[in-house]
Amino acid sequence: MVIVLRKVSNIDWNYVLNLRNKFFKSFYKQNRPILQEEHYAYMEKQTSNSKFFQWIICNDNKDVGYVRILDFDVSIMIDDEFQGLGYSSAALKLVEKEAKKIGLEKLTALVKVDNPQSKHLFENNNFTLKSNHYEKKL
Repeated sequence: MVIVLRKVSNIDWNYVLNLRNKFFKSFYKQNRPILQEEHYAYMEKQTSNSKFFQWIICNDNKDVGYVRILDFDVSIMIDDEFQGLGYSSAALKLVEKEAKKIGLEKLTALVKVDNPQSKHLFENNNFTLKSNHYEKKL
């Protein structure tokens, strides 16, 4: 497997939207599928955010997933048909190189407690658990 990261352009926005809506239950902040208009507004807003970086994960010119850094937080989504094949770890290694190039000194990952796959990914790639976050809905 030889993967590359390709910078996201607006022609990729629907692909990213599909992934976001497929995996939203794994996200901390997005708690429902989002509409195309919401997603496009978000993506447009991020084009001027100097702390937002995003790539499409590609293998043999085929899109297999998406990865982004917002501030220091890294998030990876791999399309269903490519899960369990090592794409997340390979993409994470490439993202770490990109993060160093853009001057970041650390990456963080916000992982929900009911997402053992992501926990496993980050632990296996030498991320260290630094804190527990508690919340209570009122």
